[in-house]
Amino acid sequence: MRFARQPIVDGSIEPLGHELSFRWGDGTRRNPPPPGPYAVSVLLSQALLDGGLAQRRPGLLFVEMEAATLLSPIADVLCGSLGVIQLPASLRVDPSVTRRIAQLHARGYRFALAGLTSSTDERLQWLPMLAFLKLDAALASPGGWSDLMTLSRRHGVPLIAERVEDPTDYLRLRERGLRFFEGDLITPPQEESPRALPSCDMDVVGRVYALARQGVPHDALAMLAGSDPALVVRLLMLHRIYAGADPRPATLTEVLAGFPIDVLVGWLHILRACTFDLTPSGQTWSVAVREQIYNYRARLIVARACGSPVELEAKVFDLYRRLCSREP
Repeated sequence: MRFARQPIVDGSIEPLGHELSFRWGDGTRRNPPPPGPYAVSVLLSQALLDGGLAQRRPGLLFVEMEAATLLSPIADVLCGSLGVIQLPASLRVDPSVTRRIAQLHARGYRFALAGLTSSTDERLQWLPMLAFLKLDAALASPGGWSDLMTLSRRHGVPLIAERVEDPTDYLRLRERGLRFFEGDLITPPQEESPRALPSCDMDVVGRVYALARQGVPHDALAMLAGSDPALVVRLLMLHRIYAGADPRPATLTEVLAGFPIDVLVGWLHILRACTFDLTPSGQTWSVAVREQIYNYRARLIVARACGSPVELEAKVFDLYRRLCSREP
């Protein structure tokens, strides 16, 4: 499978961000699936982990989520510093959806309302919680443009023209003062097929997920998570994304403690759905890493090279990090 990213630009060198979308990877010509939980899980795993997109500084990541995804733990991973949850035109106003948007907004998450064609859209009742509005330039009439631009200015919410395909529409919107644009006329979606990371152990990820949801302490989670090197690879990458310039963790316990609990649970929810390989070859790398870690720990113990269990775990984790890290 693949993913695509389409930039949202304003004429400057760096884009405001990229809208991410799922793509089938088998070569057949099929429409992208709706942004359901599985498709969004695969998309985020491929883009942020396999593809390392966050390290390439692409700006904000706009990820579309319909109701089932929005109400699931998946939405928790796209916190404000990382991206924007995009609410599609198919998303209907519902009390449970409104409550979820309000809860996430109160925690600093950002939202973009996509597919707007007029200022009478019932979804605009969410306007106080929105960071961006997205005008569908392919469907909206010029009258709809004017109303939405007025609404955008009145509430101080930036308006993005999406699906810009006609040069005349682009020029007219530009003349009216619109700043942000997205569409095939600007830049078509760029497809990427990243090389997959080693596959996770489904049993380990599932157990860590269940324990994390129960509020089990980080050190207990680390003992279990450390048995799956492929999971450790991903946790180290995610720590770099969410912890930023924080000091490098000395143990896996510190890695896990560096995530907000909702973000950690959300990523474990994603990983258990889309990062496994049922073939024996998919586990070869993990077996080799586990053997190296076991042998290294045994040598340290025999040589009495550590003065305490904490020092022993720190030394072992240092090797583990070097074997599993994708840092330059």
